[in-house]
Amino acid sequence: RRRPMRARVTPRAEPGGPVDPLAAVAERLAAVAEADGAREVCGLVVARSGRAEGAAVSGRLEVWPMPNGAADPARGYLIPPEALLRAMTRLDEEGLGLVAVYHSHPRGGATLSTSDLEVALAGGEPVLPGVAQIVVALEEGRAVRVRAHRFLDGRFEGADLWSATR
Repeated sequence: RRRPMRARVTPRAEPGGPVDPLAAVAERLAAVAEADGAREVCGLVVARSGRAEGAAVSGRLEVWPMPNGAADPARGYLIPPEALLRAMTRLDEEGLGLVAVYHSHPRGGATLSTSDLEVALAGGEPVLPGVAQIVVALEEGRAVRVRAHRFLDGRFEGADLWSATR
């Protein structure tokens, strides 16, 4: 069976506008998800230097895989509170910026599910303001799409960062 070719999608805020900075880590997120394609993988995207405010990111981006503590990791994700606390402490100590939370959907699209929204929102507002939610969609263990969702005008809006072409 032929493997799909990979194509980076470089969304722009508006025609001629800047490329979404998260596109730089989209292919890495696809590879992380494929490495454990039967389970939802999860983690953080951080800015090594500078600050992150919504789509404005300065500094080099890093992918920090986190453990999935969900009761059924094939159907959901949960970053254990102690792991998240360690990561947030490190971010604070090193002056890093949290840019995004990512996870994969082993058998689903790249849109945020109802359970994803329940985790990302509290009282209709984002739990982590200014932090994108990224979903890596897989089909048969292969990444097919990476999509970033940002909270704008009272709801999450998605934009493709990367997709596989067949």
